[in-house]
Amino acid sequence: MERKLILPTNWDDSLLGRVQAFAPAYLYGSLPGDPTLRSPLLLAATDENDIELQVGRARERGIKFTYVMNATCLGNREYSEDGRWQLLQRLEWLSGIGAAGVVTANPYVMELLAENFPALELHVSVLAGVDAPMKAIFFRDLGAKVIHLDPQINRDFRRLEAIRNAVDCSLSVLVNESCLLSCPVRQYHANMISHSAESIEGRYYVDYCYYKCSVARGTDPVQYLRSPWIRPEDLHCYESLGIDFFKVAGREKMGEGPSSHTGWITQVAQAYSSRRCEDVAALLVGLQTIETPFGSALEAPRVRIDSARLDGFLRYFRDGHCDLDCPTCKHCAAWAGRVVQVAGSRADYVGLLQSDLETVRVGSYWAGAR
Repeated sequence: MERKLILPTNWDDSLLGRVQAFAPAYLYGSLPGDPTLRSPLLLAATDENDIELQVGRARERGIKFTYVMNATCLGNREYSEDGRWQLLQRLEWLSGIGAAGVVTANPYVMELLAENFPALELHVSVLAGVDAPMKAIFFRDLGAKVIHLDPQINRDFRRLEAIRNAVDCSLSVLVNESCLLSCPVRQYHANMISHSAESIEGRYYVDYCYYKCSVARGTDPVQYLRSPWIRPEDLHCYESLGIDFFKVAGREKMGEGPSSHTGWITQVAQAYSSRRCEDVAALLVGLQTIETPFGSALEAPRVRIDSARLDGFLRYFRDGHCDLDCPTCKHCAAWAGRVVQVAGSRADYVGLLQSDLETVRVGSYWAGAR
């Protein structure tokens, strides 16, 4: 079986045995204390010894491991003597435990990697925003082994083809992200999460951007369909363009501890391996319950996206008709009416979200911040 899947790990000992049948090419993950594009509150607890053990066990099964260092902002600490030393120490440790490579969005870290640890593969993060041929060429010239393309262009087949023709390194698409298409706060969100450990320590952390996106989806369900995820049944469309890997997001989907997440990773891996699913929404990240500033949870509406009824939806994009004029185009809205089902009161949910946002705006959440 050709190895095309890139899967998250939650460090559960049973995960490798359960996903081995799907022949993943890579697993990826990180220590929760290292700055990445996931809040430490959402990542499984682990330590360097546990990571070393899983990296070795994965390698025995023919599965490579890449370590995630994809924070979009390090506060310029990487240019300080201590910051640069810490980066080099982390890279040296990864090289020593047999990791295959590093996922990063920081071009300075890329240069440190290429100069000091050329045996480690460079994987360019989706947060580097590679959405055009010239960007891909830039990172290829920095030594990229794999470029994880900006998911915002997942349905722009002309752009994907142009990037494929421009570079000879491997290309990967992120298949199950539910972020808003053309999200106006995407970069701010990435920078905010990059510094989340600091705000958690200071007891003022709140995921303002996730609130805003949840309001947008709750107000207009067509947003669920516009999000640039890729249906398992449509992977062949990307293979025909020369896409090498399909990356599954979700190392933060924790539930009640690491092992509770293992079933979900296995479910998503099976769907993209078999290229079939019933409900696309069940595979997506970014639809989870919101943790409020006061430590309680707002249960999100149950969303279902009927995969079988989506046959033909992607043809509009493959034929080059989408110009991102969403306010006037009715393609996604027409399909959403047939395939998207939302259980529960959207109005009540949006009202609770708006109430929490008002609490954040006036600052009264500080008293309850964790």
